[in-house]
Amino acid sequence: MAWEATYLLSSMLLLLLASGSWAQDPEVFRTWEGKTVSVTCWHNPGYRFNEKFWCKETSEVACQPLVSSVSRGAEKLRLSIQEDSRFSFFTVTMTELETADSGIYHCGFFGNQRNFIYILRTIHLVVSKGAVYSVWFPWSVHFSSRM
Repeated sequence: MAWEATYLLSSMLLLLLASGSWAQDPEVFRTWEGKTVSVTCWHNPGYRFNEKFWCKETSEVACQPLVSSVSRGAEKLRLSIQEDSRFSFFTVTMTELETADSGIYHCGFFGNQRNFIYILRTIHLVVSKGAVYSVWFPWSVHFSSRM
């Protein structure tokens, strides 16, 4: 797996279909290997103190946690989470993307007692291999103007 889950999060989030938040259609993000993607997740101001998370879906009812707003070791890896509680959003950034990073991701927050989760956005990330092109022009262009 491209990400190592070495955080204080539980090893797997089980997502309850009854919450209704799981059924949303994913937004598709297409990008190339080596690029960076940032996803902003907005939430109700009443949840500004709740723990926020980013996870990769592993089955229809499970999601592997990758980073949360309380797991501060994540910035050493290829992903980070930055929270702005004044304006009720957080941003997850994934860098140096690889094709293995392709998949379904969710951003959300935990309930007050960590007894439920709420999904804010569902992202289908598609990372493609990029071709490296070298461009060489055997001619030069000169511009001149006469008055």
